[in-house]
Amino acid sequence: MTAWLRFFDLTSILPFGLICLAWGVGGWLIVRSWFEVRPGERLLTGAAVGFVLFPTLINFIARWTGLSAAATLSSILILGVGLGAAWRKGLHWADLRTDLRDWPQLAVLLAITLVFETAQRGVNLFDEYIHLPMISVMGTGQIPPHFYLNPDLNFAYHYILQVFAAALTGLVGFFPWSAWDLTRGLAFGFTAILSFLWIRRMTGRRLAGTLGTAALLFGGGARWLLLLLPAGMLNWVSRSIHLTNSGAATAENLVLALTRPWAIEGTGTFPFPFAYRSGIFSPQTLALGSSGALPALTVILFLLLARPFPSWRKPGVWIVLTLIFANLAISAEFFFPFLWVSIFLAGLIAGLISWRTRRPFPVDQAAGWLLILGVSALLSTVQGGFITETIRNLFLSLQGKGTATSNMYAFSLRWPPSLVSSHLGQLNPFNPPQLVALLAELGPALLAAPLACLLAWRSLRRDDWMTAGLGLSALLSLVFTLFFEYGMDTSSPRFSSTALWLWLLLALPLLWRVFQKGGAWQRAWLGSLYVILLTGGVVMFALQLTAVPEPRPSVFLDNLDLAMTRKYWNRLEPGVQVLDNYPERAVTVFGRASQAKYTLYLFTPAWLDLMKDPLPQKALAAGYSYIYMDQKWWNALSLVQQTAFQNPCVIQIAELKTPGLERFRRLLDIRRCE
Repeated sequence: MTAWLRFFDLTSILPFGLICLAWGVGGWLIVRSWFEVRPGERLLTGAAVGFVLFPTLINFIARWTGLSAAATLSSILILGVGLGAAWRKGLHWADLRTDLRDWPQLAVLLAITLVFETAQRGVNLFDEYIHLPMISVMGTGQIPPHFYLNPDLNFAYHYILQVFAAALTGLVGFFPWSAWDLTRGLAFGFTAILSFLWIRRMTGRRLAGTLGTAALLFGGGARWLLLLLPAGMLNWVSRSIHLTNSGAATAENLVLALTRPWAIEGTGTFPFPFAYRSGIFSPQTLALGSSGALPALTVILFLLLARPFPSWRKPGVWIVLTLIFANLAISAEFFFPFLWVSIFLAGLIAGLISWRTRRPFPVDQAAGWLLILGVSALLSTVQGGFITETIRNLFLSLQGKGTATSNMYAFSLRWPPSLVSSHLGQLNPFNPPQLVALLAELGPALLAAPLACLLAWRSLRRDDWMTAGLGLSALLSLVFTLFFEYGMDTSSPRFSSTALWLWLLLALPLLWRVFQKGGAWQRAWLGSLYVILLTGGVVMFALQLTAVPEPRPSVFLDNLDLAMTRKYWNRLEPGVQVLDNYPERAVTVFGRASQAKYTLYLFTPAWLDLMKDPLPQKALAAGYSYIYMDQKWWNALSLVQQTAFQNPCVIQIAELKTPGLERFRRLLDIRRCE
């Protein structure tokens, strides 16, 4: 427990346990009362509803009440609505007791959560310099978050899963990094269980649910297939590829990169092989950054809650779906507008079909969806995150004012059409050698597209606009990224990755039926594609597990920072700034934002000047009250600069050293250095 918690205090742990029990039970009762979820699915589906609604409500309430009160009120609200719904439904204990027989599913959820949480302890990939300081600052109660390295600016980010981690940090006593690991593990656990439940529902087979869940968690691209190409053909492909980002850091060309470890920090004990990591379709087991597996969890939740179809006559149904939709707007803002438009188009197409075939049109359902789409769009403009900040900056620009956000990027037209790989750059499907690399990056999931589109069309004919919208949104996402370029184009693969994962999700039940009815050759073909789909994810996850015995906070934190966090997190005066040569570190350790950057990647001139000459008087004049010093920064100072820190006005609050005195951390108070 000491590796997870800054302190062990049952008076903090037990109340939060009750809070989690409240939103779990409340979500279960909501699902049991308002949705047509089948027996055997209700308990975990309801808990997942509570898990999604909990941070969504905190994000709204905390701006007026603070984190502790917001967490308590959110859980009470979910439980209260669930109890009220159960009472109105007339449910009795005998009705509910049948669901409790599924308690082994809770045990499986906890086991999967623990496995994935443990697997992430020694792996520090994907933008932890963003997540950990943001969680630390939010844990002190600053929700929605401002930019932690420039508090004057709002932060356009998909931060809703981090709200749950912030609650663990601020209310229970978790370290920011252990809270983040546990939160992502819980999202993985719910995603795995709900995947199994949905595929089992669609196929009626537990084996299909198990195999399908493995495909959804471990499925990804198949870059490693390029290794099987003849040498001449591989060189032909390589000459057309311009490696980018960590791909360029790995090797000078694709042929060499395929034989080398992936050059990226935080991979743990054994490096990941570059050949087994797709730059377009990454497995859910590597959804370690951003929103983790939460968008996938939300999509599967939509499928499980597809009945009853929303209606304005059923306010409970459309309100719950609206809040889940709003959660998606702040966990996957890149996908929210495509799904929004796709559901709207599904309704229009259904109207045209009804008009041409003279079939009755479901007016109540159309009204329900209009309420869900309209209210969720309205909430997305005010709740915080990327969409909110986009709207805010649009209004500011119309008024002739500057931006109020730190990290906004524009879209532009892409020509020739291409899909972006994070490591191989832009891949043009009309360029033969690049097409070969592109097909390997996409992997076998691309072949699921026709079946997924077939299911979407059938769902539309059955007035299931949610499933139809998911299929259409996948197509729109892929077409969009073919023709439009994001300001940070390394983020563009999330569009194509989402499309592939959605197609795989929708096609899996149909693929199972094809496998059951097919002959020996069809089964062998599908089995081979299944193995190819999972190979990269399984290899990468196996290497993740090798890092379990050597946990570490992050690539920019070590055990000295852990000890300092245990002592001083949220203990310094509110609003003070701590100067650090790695500013994200001090923000994470102390939970105090500081003025160091304009954007995620652009430092302010004032901070750069302080790094050249960090005299205590200058730091104080720049607005800093404390300095967090490590041995590398200290050794880089000149003798004159080191002497300045011997001034009596500099008070050493704490010093932590390694046994060999090779490394240290010092917290210095400079408030008297006028």
